[in-house]
Amino acid sequence: MMKKKIVIVEDEAIVAMENKMNLTVAGFDVIACYSKGEDVLLHVNQMNPDLILMDIKLKGNYSGIDTVERMREKNNIPVLFVTGNSDNTTLQQLKVISNTSYLLKPVLTNDLIIAVKKLLLS
Repeated sequence: MMKKKIVIVEDEAIVAMENKMNLTVAGFDVIACYSKGEDVLLHVNQMNPDLILMDIKLKGNYSGIDTVERMREKNNIPVLFVTGNSDNTTLQQLKVISNTSYLLKPVLTNDLIIAVKKLLLS
C-alpha cells in the first residue's frame, strides 16, 4: 500500500515540525510544509496530496479558511483544520466547508493520527 501524502500548512515552525515527525512515525508521507496559504495554493495541484493539515491563522494574506475556500474551486482534497480559535464564528465557518474536520490546539498526537485516518477513510 502506498503511503498517504500529507501537506502541512502551519505558521509556527515548531508545531509544523512536531506534526511532521508524528505523522511520519505513524506511517504517512509529509511531502511539504508551508506557512502561507498563497504558497500552498501555488503548488497543491502539482503535489496532489491525499490530505492537508491546515492551521487557520497563517502568515501572508490568506487565513486557512480562505485558502481552503480557494482550493475548493479546483479540488476536494480532505482538510484537517488545527486551530487555537474555538470561537463560535470560526467553528461555524468550518462546519460549512465540505470534506473537512477540525481539532483544537494543543493537539495530542493520538488525536491527530485518529483524525487524519478518519478523514482519509471518509
